[in-house]
Amino acid sequence: MFRLAVPTLRSRGIASTYPNLFIRTLSGTSQTTPINKQIPDLTTLKLDSIGSDSLYAIFKLHNIPYLVTKGDKIVLPFKLKEAEVGDSLILNDVVTLGSPEFTYNDDSGIPKELFDLKANVVEITREPYYEVYRKKQRCRRLKTFPVQNYQTILMINELKLK
Repeated sequence: MFRLAVPTLRSRGIASTYPNLFIRTLSGTSQTTPINKQIPDLTTLKLDSIGSDSLYAIFKLHNIPYLVTKGDKIVLPFKLKEAEVGDSLILNDVVTLGSPEFTYNDDSGIPKELFDLKANVVEITREPYYEVYRKKQRCRRLKTFPVQNYQTILMINELKLK
């Protein structure tokens, strides 16, 4: 029906003015890697949060966001594999850093060169015991399933900007 003629960047001569931000790998695949990854400037956030406990972070663990400050305890509704009581964890998947005045948010993740977020495993426990009753349709019999899920409790030891 209709044809749209969309000029490319090369036909306008714009491609030569922009620097090449990607390098093609030598193996011949179409994967590209960025040359210079820009690190954001967080000086206003650093100056606002120096010496105060008002700095907060939102990190994701198994795609569940948790808002934390230094000294918080986090109850995870699952058991972390290969984690034991006393282990120190470095949490990298931070989405938001902020204070009451300034906030920096990046959905793809903030570079780990900008912050330190460390937590200790305080306790691995179970939820209180309860039973789940299941019944099939048109059948009087009840099946009883005992439920007692694991919980992992973390404590945030360090939250600071570099």
